[in-house]
Amino acid sequence: MYDMRMISHNEEETRKIAIGLAKRLRGGEVVLLYGDLGAGKTVFVKGLAKALGIKETIKSPTFNIMKIYNTKAQKHHPSPRLRMASKSIKTLCHIDAYRLKSYDDLLDIGADEYFGKENAVSVIEWAERAEGAEKFGNKIIKIKIKYGKKENERLICVK
Repeated sequence: MYDMRMISHNEEETRKIAIGLAKRLRGGEVVLLYGDLGAGKTVFVKGLAKALGIKETIKSPTFNIMKIYNTKAQKHHPSPRLRMASKSIKTLCHIDAYRLKSYDDLLDIGADEYFGKENAVSVIEWAERAEGAEKFGNKIIKIKIKYGKKENERLICVK
């Protein structure tokens, strides 16, 4: 069912997996994050943000629901792929859908202004609470983060 399955043993590895995914982003993607409380969804977003050159501290926007970050071009990034992505992606739209009840709630907060935009990447934590978010474009990436067998271990499945 999922195209990639990875095991993370700690938060740093989870961030590195997200950085690896960021190398494939070109803009217009909507990343749907699924997982239980504390599974590592926000940690994953921190890795994406770092790869896109965002220097701000990333926190889950539980009460704001949506936070917009401007990316910084990384002219001297050691990875040519990340350099290319950071030039075309100007905005990271980070949404915490925990308090939402439906797809319509995403529309009410104006999230659709960012979904599918070629110079933006949107990430929705608790995507299961915003059922129908798949409608926001053809560049949908689904990521499920599950608890592993050991305390800090996580299974990260990407589709």
